[in-house]
Amino acid sequence: MRDSELRERLGRAPILPILTVRSVEAALAQIAALIAGGLTCIEIVFRTHEAKEALRRAKARFPGTAFGAGTMLSVDTFEAATDAKADFLVSPGLTPALHSLAGRSECLFVPGVQTASEVLAAHEFGYRILKYYPSAASNGHVVLADYANIFADIVFIPTGKIEKIQVPLYAALGNVLAVGGSFMIAPDAASTTALAASFLRR
Repeated sequence: MRDSELRERLGRAPILPILTVRSVEAALAQIAALIAGGLTCIEIVFRTHEAKEALRRAKARFPGTAFGAGTMLSVDTFEAATDAKADFLVSPGLTPALHSLAGRSECLFVPGVQTASEVLAAHEFGYRILKYYPSAASNGHVVLADYANIFADIVFIPTGKIEKIQVPLYAALGNVLAVGGSFMIAPDAASTTALAASFLRR
């Protein structure tokens, strides 16, 4: 997946669900509900043993959806995610080692930043789509509004404990490509679909 395609997809549906997989079948049901609500990109975090299988099966079952692999921290997680055919990779941070891994991968890499120095470093490495993390803990919508005045060619995907009530604060910012989190995931499929759809109508 190219930078431009992720921008286009999230431009149409600027919400990025982030799933932690405990059960592959439950994750596939959640994914189906999210897609029914109009979402086009979904991130599966590689924090559990079930994540790779969930991503592999999701790619096969929902070919029209772009799937990211999150929490890229090491060679092992990179290899597991690319082996499962992730469309893009997401990390909470950026190091020279992670940048080197990304340079050898065909997957689009979205590194995480928080401070202005981290944004500058990522920009020097050539990244123009960045994860802003952790967001709620740092009053992220205020920080990103300030960043819009400085980093004109960068867009952000804020994540990290963002609540439903906070989503409009982020969505109103021109440098926010999409808002990420689990705030649209409800206990049942019908409610998840309705929640996902409600954010797209804002």
